[in-house]
Formats: sequence, structure tokens, C-alpha cells
Amino acid sequence: MTGAPAGDPVFEGLHNFRDLGGHRTADGRTVAPGRLYRSDALHRMTPADAVALTGLGVATVIDLRAPDEVAHVGIGAVADLAATYHNLPVRPAVLTAPDGPAVPPAPNAAEHYFRYLAEGPGCFSGVTLLLADPAAAPTVLFCNAGKDRTGVVAAMVLSLLGVPDDAVAADYARTQDALAAIGAVSRTDYPADVGAWRRLSPDMAEARAETMLTFLAIVRERVGGFAPYLAGLGVGPDHLDALRAALLTDPDPRTTTEEP
Repeated sequence: MTGAPAGDPVFEGLHNFRDLGGHRTADGRTVAPGRLYRSDALHRMTPADAVALTGLGVATVIDLRAPDEVAHVGIGAVADLAATYHNLPVRPAVLTAPDGPAVPPAPNAAEHYFRYLAEGPGCFSGVTLLLADPAAAPTVLFCNAGKDRTGVVAAMVLSLLGVPDDAVAADYARTQDALAAIGAVSRTDYPADVGAWRRLSPDMAEARAETMLTFLAIVRERVGGFAPYLAGLGVGPDHLDALRAALLTDPDPRTTTEEP
């Protein structure tokens, strides 16, 4: 069960927009609908899309794209929204290779995703602290396809909230149905030879549930999980408690049965 709402809005220029609300946590709470959304690139919104997004009451937009990427394609109608915009890049550059020695490509998508934790620590800590503020909701997270960078950040947030791995992976895999449409529009936005997208492993071309399950296992094995990783960045238990308070609803007592 993914817990994803059935009524996600349909947009003209967006192909991978959805509410992260509805997921059940291990302790019986629920990720509150209408507080956190994920999307592909919001710069492709049409005027009608901007009106629809405004109708959702979006207060905060978190752009996970690299600064060179934002400079190349812009933020489009995001500038017209009554929302606070933050650029918190997962990767320092996308259109050009970063300075320094060349890094061999990761052998698979899960390892590629794990590298994000070293590439963009300020993104992961910044997102967590922003979402811990209830005034930030509703919030939209996005990158280009809404698959890799958005998928990893969404996985971190859902995991911190207590959503089981299989549900996190199922949400990630929902992007698969949108990839053909996103690929078509991305070709009009980006040069054919994008520096950080070269020589990627074949599984990066798809959104496979097993990729996300492997990534989550790697995070636990190598850094102890997202909470210890964030603790090393100054995001402590009080911040995580605030995150859960901002994004979770308590169990419905009507569905809770007491032990005899």
C-alpha cells in the first residue's frame, strides 16, 4: 500500500506531481495530506498550472536543482506564486563537470543516490529544517524529472516520519509512468551532453522500487540511517520531533482497538 491519495491534481505542463500525504507510519500515524508535494520541474508550469498550484495554498517551493541548471532554464511561473522560493541543490553542478579530479561513475543508481549525501549536505539539512516549520506547509519539492534528487529527498523525509521502506520504494516507483513524457520535454530544455548525466548506469533510466530499497539499506549500513546522518549536520532530535509534528497526524481513535 503506498497510501498515495487518489485525487492528485492534473497539470498541463507537469507530469510527476503528487501529494506525499496519506502514507501510514509504523506507529500508526499518517502523513498529513496537502502539506508536502513532490514534482518534476515547476519551470514548465503553464499559467493554468500556476493557478491550480495557487489553489493548493502552496507556501514554500524547494528547488533541488543545481545553480547552473536554474540559471539555464530559470524558474518560470514559480516567480508568480505567492510562495517563498528556496534553491537547495542536491548537486553543486549539472550542466558542467565539477572542478577537481574526475570521479568514476557509480556502478548503480543506489550508489549514485548515496553520493548525494556527500554532495549536498546543506540540501538535506536545509530541507529538514524548513519542513520542521509548520508555517512552511504546504511545500513542493522538485528537480527536473522529480525522480532522482526529488526521489532521494522525499525518501529521506518519509523515512524520518516513520513510513516503511516498501511504501517509500513504491512511491519512488510511481515516477516510472511519467518518464517518457518528462524525457520528451527535457530534451527541449537541456543540451544533449549534460555533464553530470553522462555515463550513468543503465538502471538510472528507470524508477525501480528495488533501487530505492537498496539505497535505504545502504544509508542504514554506512551512516546508521538518516537521523544519524543529519545529526552530523547539526539537525538533532528536537528538529526531527518538530518535523513529525508538522507533517504527521495522530492515529484515528476510531480505528484503534485496545488490548483486552
